[in-house]
Amino acid sequence: MNGLVLQGGGTVSEMVVKARSFLMLSVVVFLWGSSYTLLKLGLEKMSPINLAFLRFLLALPILAVFAYLKGKKILDSSILQDWKILAVLGLTGVTLYHIFQNVGLRFTTASNSSLIISANPVFIALLAHFYLREKMTWRRVSGIALAFFGIILIIGPLEIAFNPLGTIGDLLSVGAGLSWAIYSVFSKRILSKYGAERVTMFSMIFGALFLFPILLVSEEPALPTSAWIWFLLLILSLLCSGMAYLFWYIALEEVSPTKAGVFLFFLPIVSLSLAHLILSESIDVSFAVGAVFVMLGIVITQRS
Repeated sequence: MNGLVLQGGGTVSEMVVKARSFLMLSVVVFLWGSSYTLLKLGLEKMSPINLAFLRFLLALPILAVFAYLKGKKILDSSILQDWKILAVLGLTGVTLYHIFQNVGLRFTTASNSSLIISANPVFIALLAHFYLREKMTWRRVSGIALAFFGIILIIGPLEIAFNPLGTIGDLLSVGAGLSWAIYSVFSKRILSKYGAERVTMFSMIFGALFLFPILLVSEEPALPTSAWIWFLLLILSLLCSGMAYLFWYIALEEVSPTKAGVFLFFLPIVSLSLAHLILSESIDVSFAVGAVFVMLGIVITQRS
């Protein structure tokens, strides 16, 4: 039996699955959107690379347990054959992404960082065209152009002139977006082979391994000294990195990637709202106009 059929053709079980997916994706967007504000607060007391390393060191066990409970063999000979691509994914999607994001947040606002990094679908579209030979339509070109114009407005000539450190932070955020785009494009060729859970887990393992020597050279490894920073770190690792990824993968098994991707359009709204409410970050006219162009460009690029 497929369950009780409701008016409109759906069964009770299908409605429950849709409701659960909606709830999980909403939680994911809230957690990922809030991470910028949480990182900004955490960076007041912790160094950028130390924070990134501890975050993924704590998140790794959650993803490992999830992959194991799904009945997937975590280690096998094929993993050893593909260690180079997994290392590249760890370097780009974890190490470089979080170094650029965390160091950038030292200089720029959470609002600027979140909006610039949220434009990564535009970078992905460009890389997918050159690396995966995906077709570049005029509609996609227009979306990319609008998004880049919005980023230029956000960085702005006034910030370059009067806030050079903020400009450096914004450019580092662009680097984070590019790093995530490289990770996303390169991972497409092995996702079907290993599954998203194992790809993410091994990316985090390699990413943490690359972060550790960089941490030793550039900063002094240290554990948080206050309960407040431990609280922020645990939220970032267990919830924003651990549970959010877990919910994302479960939802992708129940709804199409296109439907799930719609939720990501709300991520900048969450991040900007929290940055304004908690960090008291102001939104000027140039930023607001740039934000509209970026989000419009993302929508057009994603829909083309």
